[in-house]
Amino acid sequence: MKNTLLVFLFSCLLFSCGSDDDNPNNDSSNVLEDAVIHEILDTHNSYRSDVGIANISWSEDVAVSAQAWAEELASNCEFKHSGGDYGENIWAGTEGAFTPTDVVTSWASEIADYDYETNTCAAGKDCGHYTQIVWENTTKVGCGVATCDGLDIWVCQYDPPGNFIGEKPY
Repeated sequence: MKNTLLVFLFSCLLFSCGSDDDNPNNDSSNVLEDAVIHEILDTHNSYRSDVGIANISWSEDVAVSAQAWAEELASNCEFKHSGGDYGENIWAGTEGAFTPTDVVTSWASEIADYDYETNTCAAGKDCGHYTQIVWENTTKVGCGVATCDGLDIWVCQYDPPGNFIGEKPY
């Protein structure tokens, strides 16, 4: 009886302490590598610093959402916004040809078409990707990337979201 109890307890311990790599809700590891996360944050925060606002921080929860959306887009080779609860920038480019800095910089380059005084974009131009990056009330970002037909599809999501009509970003 003692041996049966010991085997039972050992089995319970073994299964409860084992890896939960098969658990889809296991958020113990980053969706992206740490170096990529730091590059994304450094690039975002450089643009935020340029306008005198606080740094943004990484959110693993937001990153999980962004990665899931990137994978959804890649599964159908689509390019559209999720319509979820977060602000969102999406981007696509040749697989492996662009760094995270390139991706964020492409969004931020819209500063050339943004007029802070009037809070408008130049006629026929987009600037909402830039304004989301520098949206002062946004405090967290998470990003993901997936590949479809030779294209990397990047998604960065922002919490809380920005780009409210009639409001300046900072």
